[in-house]
Amino acid sequence: MIGLLIKSLFFEPGAVRTFFVTRLREADIGERVFLESRGACIDVTNRHSMICLDPFCIAVWLPPDQAPALHTQQVNIQFRQEKKCNAEMRVTRIEELPAGNGRLLLYRLESVKNHQLTALHRLALFGYFLRSKTNTYQSRRVISSLYSYPRQIIMVSYQDNDYYNIFPMDIQGYIPEAGLQLLGLRTTNITLDKILAAKKVVICDTDKIDLETVYRLGKHGSKSPTKKQDMPFDISDSEIFGFPVPATAASYKELEIIGHRKMGYHMLLLGKVANQKVITPDAASLYHVGFLQFQKSNYQKIDGLY
Repeated sequence: MIGLLIKSLFFEPGAVRTFFVTRLREADIGERVFLESRGACIDVTNRHSMICLDPFCIAVWLPPDQAPALHTQQVNIQFRQEKKCNAEMRVTRIEELPAGNGRLLLYRLESVKNHQLTALHRLALFGYFLRSKTNTYQSRRVISSLYSYPRQIIMVSYQDNDYYNIFPMDIQGYIPEAGLQLLGLRTTNITLDKILAAKKVVICDTDKIDLETVYRLGKHGSKSPTKKQDMPFDISDSEIFGFPVPATAASYKELEIIGHRKMGYHMLLLGKVANQKVITPDAASLYHVGFLQFQKSNYQKIDGLY
């Protein structure tokens, strides 16, 4: 009864959850991400990625002409929509790596501030509706901040003589300027060791795949992947590696793994694009958007098993 009262006071009718799922084209995304350092403000929207959730870590790629930020140990990362700052983070540099013709900076999160809606809205969400025995109040605030920018859900595919797996993930990011794909895979995922040994993997979008299928594939576990004959979609082979690609995909990338680093609960993989196949141009994909951010957006909610 109390929950219904709080919900009616602070939120519109409907489920209250950590994030919603929507289907977007890249041009539909209205949020931007900025790195602030030494008075400079750099747009890193297409140059950043989540890479680990325990501890919370973010990667940012910068070209040589923005090198001054490389030498600042602490920086701020802001998630904005037009002139409004929706969330901001204070992060500390862990390491910098050469990547393409620039540098990849790895940051660990130190503190976070959420600005969406009001302080009472945020308290109701983080302290009441999302309360959990496994996640702290602080971690719920961080997740909300990270998902203030829509996070694309991709499908990952791997295959060898004895094993194959197709599964979804959103701890990832593509940096077009560097031709670099970042993937944050759980260290408990059996497929991870196989990818590292083979140094190759295929990823594709979620253009036409339905949400229930995506989450079902995410729950099967890497020890017992869904058999090919039981997949709810047809499969074709990628051009170079011959890995299975869902027929629902509008595009895919074949990646050569050129580096990796254990960040904590997730392993960061650096993938160089060996081949990119575009089947349907300007296609959409599924995205996760934080609950608070979604409230003021024009994104359309997709319901499903999550």
